[in-house]
Amino acid sequence: MPDSQPVTFEQLGHPVPRSPDVITAFACALREQPGQWALFGTHRNSACARQNAYEIRTARGPKDQVFAPAGSFETLSRTLFGEHRVYVRFVGATDV
Repeated sequence: MPDSQPVTFEQLGHPVPRSPDVITAFACALREQPGQWALFGTHRNSACARQNAYEIRTARGPKDQVFAPAGSFETLSRTLFGEHRVYVRFVGATDV
């Protein structure tokens, strides 16, 4: 049998949380597990996923302040089997 890629099974993504309390709890959970990637949610298209990832990473808007300071969270937007996902991990505050 030829070498094959390991298979990782995941649950399907959930809609992006909209409640400030849920987003705050998400950011706090990531701060407790530095370096661990977590699925933030899914979007209707890849442009929305990329925009959401940018907003989290830069922590510019009022709703994104739970991810401040800018650069303390890394993000990835990926399309997997037609599902547009955003992944986030806490990497620590950066010196400015």
